Amino acid sequence: MAIRVRIKLSSVMGKTTVTKALVTTGYETQEPEILIPRSIAEDLDLLPKLPSGSEIRNYVLADGSVTRLILVPNAVQVWILENDREVGGVMAHVVISERADEALLSDKLVSKLGIVLLDIGEGTWCFRDEIGKITRKSL
Repeated sequence: MAIRVRIKLSSVMGKTTVTKALVTTGYETQEPEILIPRSIAEDLDLLPKLPSGSEIRNYVLADGSVTRLILVPNAVQVWILENDREVGGVMAHVVISERADEALLSDKLVSKLGIVLLDIGEGTWCFRDEIGKITRKSL
């Protein structure tokens, strides 16, 4: 089982959307980053006209292959939405993928949001300030 959380994204273009995202440690970045499908980028008004500063970058995938993706620097604020609390407001770069079918949170974004993975196989997690107190389940 994987860990998925409900997130709210607010773009620099003034648009907001709520979706689910996969929490992963395999998406390693230098700064907080979220990979999103084209449809979410359009909802956030980041496509079809890209914001200034956007660029095409090569990304190395887990299997070693290289793909070209669109990077939009500092494009969104990200929140985790739970029934009992909302955590975040973390500024993140957006990577737009034509082939993705869900959002992926990078390791640095997961860390900034205070997410702690308790048992990936069971799909349990918590926020850093809840360790030993609360166990949350994946969507």
